[in-house]
Amino acid sequence: MKTSIVIRSKDEARYIGEVLEQVFAQRYQEPYEVLLLDSGSRDATVKIASKFPVTLYPMRPEEFTFGRALNRGAQLAKGDHVVFLSAHCTPVDQEWLARLLHPLEEDPKVVATYGRQEPRRGVNPYEEMELEWTFPADNHGNPTVIFSCSNCAIRRDLLLRFPFDEQSPAAEDYIWRRLLPEEYRSIYVPSASVYHSHSLNLRYWAARFRINGELIPFLSKTYKMEYYGPPSHSPLSSFVKWSYVLARREYRYFRANGYLFHLALIPFFEGLRIFFFWRGLRVGRAEYSRT
Repeated sequence: MKTSIVIRSKDEARYIGEVLEQVFAQRYQEPYEVLLLDSGSRDATVKIASKFPVTLYPMRPEEFTFGRALNRGAQLAKGDHVVFLSAHCTPVDQEWLARLLHPLEEDPKVVATYGRQEPRRGVNPYEEMELEWTFPADNHGNPTVIFSCSNCAIRRDLLLRFPFDEQSPAAEDYIWRRLLPEEYRSIYVPSASVYHSHSLNLRYWAARFRINGELIPFLSKTYKMEYYGPPSHSPLSSFVKWSYVLARREYRYFRANGYLFHLALIPFFEGLRIFFFWRGLRVGRAEYSRT
């Protein structure tokens, strides 16, 4: 077995069917297995997935962390290469897998690849703008993230030697890549693209902003690392200025792409970001100052 595709899921009934259809439609000559690591879905995710030749591995919700799920997938995989794919990331075409794996097969110095993430148009203009900026369509522009496990391939032997942090509240892929020895190369493959969007659910985004806030002091305390955005010791005013810069960028993007309705919602969305990010930051500072 040369490749294992590990898909992490929880309540992904909306997209898991089309994701698996594309995964099993890949024009890839070598055999590959598909593992579904599900952490307590309460919708039809497992029922839909059972219609495909996948191997299901349940994971208790209370033991889930992003890093632990990735490590569990690497341990269960039988392939030499492990492809991690989020359960709502649909491969754009039937060449996705071959393109993602090609650098690993051609160059022994390359240990990992990660592909582009394209937004689903109109689903969430805020995230749409961010993904277009973060994951350029070709290699003429540099991605603004150093790695992403939503759509990636890694040599399994390397994963077993360098596992993901299982305690981090988020950014486990960022930490993993930053800690990887310099001699190991990872490559961005924009042609290995997936559709990836989250709906404009305010509860989801509030939780995500809060977790990102908690992440800042965790990284600073544990690894002496900073993350995207203001440094961990910054005052509230720095985060307000950061949000203002994002709001201006959103305004220009929405005007250019006809998302006129969302222009009026920008202050509310950025206010949500500041409130919950700052709340998470305070919780994280209190939590990790004791450890």
